[in-house]
Amino acid sequence: MTAARAELGQALIKAEFGTLVWSEPLEGGGRAIMKMYRRRPFYDPVRRWFIPYRAEREFKVLSHLVRHGVACSEPLSWSHGHHDPHGRFELLVTREVAGATALDKFLKPPGALTDLSPLLRLTRRMHDSGVSHGGMAPRNILVSFPAAEAPAFHIIDMSYSHIFPRGIAGTRMATFDLLDLLYRIGGYFPAERCRAWLVDYGLDESAVRKLMAAHERFRPRRPWSHLRRAETDLRAAMARLRAPRSRRDGDSRSAGPPVASGT
Repeated sequence: MTAARAELGQALIKAEFGTLVWSEPLEGGGRAIMKMYRRRPFYDPVRRWFIPYRAEREFKVLSHLVRHGVACSEPLSWSHGHHDPHGRFELLVTREVAGATALDKFLKPPGALTDLSPLLRLTRRMHDSGVSHGGMAPRNILVSFPAAEAPAFHIIDMSYSHIFPRGIAGTRMATFDLLDLLYRIGGYFPAERCRAWLVDYGLDESAVRKLMAAHERFRPRRPWSHLRRAETDLRAAMARLRAPRSRRDGDSRSAGPPVASGT
């Protein structure tokens, strides 16, 4: 981060070949998180004839969650364009969740978290709204500790998410999210604690037993993760085709127009 950027109040969060993330002040107070997908391939404009921009997809899903009262990173805008240092890029702007830190920072002993039931209830609200996350890892969940209150969780990073026309609780897509989460937190908590949290999600005793058994067989890495993602992509496409046109159009309009493309 250069001195000039520091004077503007910008703070670098992550710099990778294909992704740049930083924060900067908002005019009305608070800070914005700027996530740039950069150095996109030369054929990217052609690919956009068939699928939306990644930043656009994230903006749309986050907007949907906000409308349904699901705590997440509030989307502010998205754009795309070309800039010499970064090549073809997409940019997603969200409001920073003040005082929040990624959940994975609190899991390793001595962990500050002993109760994840609010997170499981939040996951259920996300599924009831029709959203599958596709990457329910602790690094994609923020947690803060309001004074004299239970931990507050926020869902972020919706790169692989989908919006279905109706709630998905009880479907394979919801199960994939729960298995992802259970795999990543299961090593830090006793099995009985995880079972209780699944009850908080809304599963009955039979469904909890079934999910815990599936957890024992769960394979988180490739090619299994890619197969699960491909299945979710296919089911989402089929659900959109079956949905009434009014509902499909309504979801598209509700995301709002993108900000002007960068140059």
